[in-house]
Amino acid sequence: MGTTSSLFLFFEPPMLQKVNSKLTTLEQQRFGKDSPPIRVAIVGCGYSGVELAATISERLEDRGIIQAINVETTICPNAPPGNREAALRVLQSRKTQLFLGYFVSCIKEVSASEDSVGMTRIGEEMSIDAKIHQKKFILELQPAQRGLESQILEADVVLWTVGSKPVIPHLDPFDQSNTFPLNGRGQAETDETLRVRGHPRIFAIGDLAALRDSSGNLLPATAQVAFQQADFAGWNLWAAINDRPLLPFRFQKLGEMMTLGRNDAAISPSFIEGLTLDGPLGHAARKIAYLLRLPTDEHQIKVGISWLTKSVVDSVASLQSTMTKRSLDESEAFCCSSHCAKQIDESGHRIIFLL
Repeated sequence: MGTTSSLFLFFEPPMLQKVNSKLTTLEQQRFGKDSPPIRVAIVGCGYSGVELAATISERLEDRGIIQAINVETTICPNAPPGNREAALRVLQSRKTQLFLGYFVSCIKEVSASEDSVGMTRIGEEMSIDAKIHQKKFILELQPAQRGLESQILEADVVLWTVGSKPVIPHLDPFDQSNTFPLNGRGQAETDETLRVRGHPRIFAIGDLAALRDSSGNLLPATAQVAFQQADFAGWNLWAAINDRPLLPFRFQKLGEMMTLGRNDAAISPSFIEGLTLDGPLGHAARKIAYLLRLPTDEHQIKVGISWLTKSVVDSVASLQSTMTKRSLDESEAFCCSSHCAKQIDESGHRIIFLL
């Protein structure tokens, strides 16, 4: 695979902080208009990959190039059509490059300044140490579908979101009768009461469990499924201890949601077939849905106040950023005009400014 130790894997909060720190450093290093764009490669276009692509592309704007890679020929293949179409519109509007039908065969880490002189944002030459620590990645893409050609991509950051594999330990490595029955994904096979097959006193839920619905389809490894399984597992544990009948689990699909930026989201509720709310309306609906699913009124109030405060702070920061950018543009335009007037004046020509 290559330098997998340098990739960012999303499975715990410190990884998110590390990515944010890396992006902040790149933004500081490439502040000027003549600086090269920040290239971010995202491998995997399920919900996590698409949400990352939308959020980071919104953050970097014209300073970055997002390259999203997926082995399928579409993004979010298991998502409702409305959510998928809304996500495609957002990614296309933010100039995200989609490489669909490809898999990553190799990732190489190289120096980004091996044969050129790097420049800081204030116009001074970078030190040798700074140039050495500037690295980039070369991704080799191979087609997973016919009719496609191999691709070579460059990236400053690689985010790996191709899924997860559950870690299920053996009860006793020397006793084969105590091993769990696993499917091809590494999930424990369970019956409808969430008991691991062959182990009536052991229950599995969430990513660890392989449970099929009434149609024979494997339930998705999502928080929505795990959240509902938790209630049944809790009851069935008590029932198993007290020789009471166990309840069969029945998944109730509530719909699907995804965030596509600060004030953008898509939500497809299950109670109205074909309905999708996106944009600011989808963002508001997603927030309300999360608040309603919180366990207590206290949680709802705390989270609601936190979101409201953050929204106000973000709005003020956005307004300040817009005003600062406009001021800098006007100042730059004035300096350019003054320079132009001086040059023409020294050449002996009369100039007229029409304002």
